Amino acid sequence: MRNKLASALLIASIFVWGIWCGGQVFNELMTVPKWSASPPESLKAYDALPSKGGLPFFPIFLPLFVILAVGAAIAAWKSARCSRIWLALSAATSLVLFISLVFYLAPLVQSMFQHSIAGDLPAADIVAGVEQWKLGNRVRLIVELFGFIFSIFALRVWSAENASPNERAG
Repeated sequence: MRNKLASALLIASIFVWGIWCGGQVFNELMTVPKWSASPPESLKAYDALPSKGGLPFFPIFLPLFVILAVGAAIAAWKSARCSRIWLALSAATSLVLFISLVFYLAPLVQSMFQHSIAGDLPAADIVAGVEQWKLGNRVRLIVELFGFIFSIFALRVWSAENASPNERAG
């Protein structure tokens, strides 16, 4: 039963890591260039754009991929041997990303938008803040891609370790 749960969590974790990474690559290539083109004006213009429907990607998937990565590591740990490193790396990466997003990157970009709209911070400071966020976001994206790879390795190695003798022979 525990192995079935671990397998399901590992598979779900990979899917959510993939969706998350794909969404973040899309964001980096398509959305960020629009609002960061010429701060603070581009932030004000982007904020004024109408937004209809859709689900909020960030608050849904960020906790989900952390819960799945950590849950998969916990569920698979007992039967893991060589896969423990990959399970730990996937879970640790998800936690580091969660902390960096919630406590650094999200507040930074939110404050840059707020100051741009309010006009209460010099444009040079807003430009510097946006550039700082863009650098941090690119580093985060690279780390996320590694987390995704770690989760794939975790499933592959853990599955091989826990395959029945019939599955290994075939």
